[in-house]
Amino acid sequence: MSEHRPADGPERPAERSGGDENGGPPGDDVVGVRTGATFGPRWADVAALANEAVRLHARGRTRRAREAQERVLAATEVPDVDVEGLDVRARALANLAALAEERGEPRESLRLAGEALAVCDRIEERVGDARGTPAVRGSVLVNRAQTLQLLGRNEEALADCDAALALPVRSGPGSVPLNFALHNSRGCTLIALGRYPEAEAEVRAALAIAQEHEPRLAGHAHTNLAVLAGRAGDLSTETEHLRLAREFHHQGGDPIARALSEENLARLDLGERRLGRAERGLRRAERAYTALGAEHRAASVQFGLALLAFLRGRVGRARRVLRRAMRVLERTGEVGALVECHLLAGDLAACRLRFKAADRHYLAARALCFDANAPHEAARVDARRARVVLASLRLAWLPPMRRHLLGAALDVGLPAALATDALRHGFPPGRARERWTTEVARPALATALKLLTLAQQPRLAVELIEHIAASATLDAERPADEPARAGGSFATELRSRIVAAPFGQELPEPFPAPAEPVGEGAFAASLAAGGGAAADGFPAPRLALPPRLRVFEAGEQQLADWIAAGEQRYGRRIRSDDELRVW
Repeated sequence: MSEHRPADGPERPAERSGGDENGGPPGDDVVGVRTGATFGPRWADVAALANEAVRLHARGRTRRAREAQERVLAATEVPDVDVEGLDVRARALANLAALAEERGEPRESLRLAGEALAVCDRIEERVGDARGTPAVRGSVLVNRAQTLQLLGRNEEALADCDAALALPVRSGPGSVPLNFALHNSRGCTLIALGRYPEAEAEVRAALAIAQEHEPRLAGHAHTNLAVLAGRAGDLSTETEHLRLAREFHHQGGDPIARALSEENLARLDLGERRLGRAERGLRRAERAYTALGAEHRAASVQFGLALLAFLRGRVGRARRVLRRAMRVLERTGEVGALVECHLLAGDLAACRLRFKAADRHYLAARALCFDANAPHEAARVDARRARVVLASLRLAWLPPMRRHLLGAALDVGLPAALATDALRHGFPPGRARERWTTEVARPALATALKLLTLAQQPRLAVELIEHIAASATLDAERPADEPARAGGSFATELRSRIVAAPFGQELPEPFPAPAEPVGEGAFAASLAAGGGAAADGFPAPRLALPPRLRVFEAGEQQLADWIAAGEQRYGRRIRSDDELRVW
């Protein structure tokens, strides 16, 4: 999701609404929306200042851009403000909202976006769409959708994208950046919701717009196509799209876009264990973000550096770097990045035998997943918790402690395994489903079976095996990687279980590259003052839920209670109501 991601950090297409003969154009080098509005003598200088703020931001001078937009806003706060003044105010508020998110203040961004929409209402009450206000409103909605996605409020983000798509925006060359951002942002939100086929259709529509009208925007669509390829486990396609994204961003992207392309490729290197190259890329991205004042984006890079230290076995350094990153991300409230950080913090604590502290971090990540309406990710977190307990059993010498740990691990791991297995039936046929099966469901089920074996529950294990057999899937291209063999110190064993498995299995999404909800620049609604010249479900068929199984004629079917627990815990059906006897 994005989707930073959204690194985490979604980029924003510079949808600047252009200049005019009074305010002056923001410049042909700036990609922007031109609404066709003009300004009289009273507001010409203010409009020119708004356009200058857009140019400043396009050159990476965000502090001066913010100061200029604040002067524009102050100039419109007069008792006798007219429609032209309200127009300038709406654009300034939209730009300030986007700048607030860029500097890591998403809640302030939402407040400013709400004010901008209220001003749009006032304009349309007086003159309708005569000043191109639907384009301004659409840009604000796209901006707000991206901010909502950072906070994990993906359904609300999708509603804003749909509302923007329904607006009567005038077509023409000036509307190209807005049309691009609408499709690209909607695609990124659908990625966050796991609706991949719909997301790909939206992102490809955005790419087609960019290729036909404004190639400088194409890098953002390529990044999101890379994300989709990564979800499907197609490494070569993912790499190709990320490299194309970097080329487009270096040719015409803004500084944030260029830094994000470096971070994306570094994360890909990290996933492929090219650690030296990954570190160099992450350092370049961190320096760029720091120079631009994008503290929360730099924090996302620091997560990557903490993970890099962990992969090198430097647990102490990883903890120090991660603490710095989490302080920033907890302030900004970016859900995807915080989930990543809490999971890594839990792994680091477990390696130090601090199991209670580890579980606190895992539970924090789990709660964030539920808050973001992502129970499938919560199930992945629970499967991870069970694997850590399994790795820790070698330290449980006393039988009562061992029984307690096994019981706790089963209570967490078996419902999670059943849920992750069932969730793949929501994917359309294809590589995304097979990747989920190979890298998420299969390891979770293997952990559950090992726990049942250790707990000496053969009857329940037989039921689980029959359950698995009734929902088998084929992955002819990507055989499951075997986790590293146990041995050596506990920290070494646990670390091998965490980092030696397939990358997507153990590391939280979004990884290795965040989705870009938008296009070029820091804001989707970089609005200068003036003018100038899915649907529900997947389109592909999905598998129906398999029936419940009656494995033993006599006695209670023990797995039924665990299925019920998983359905209640994650809010998803695991089996249909039909029941079949096993032959």
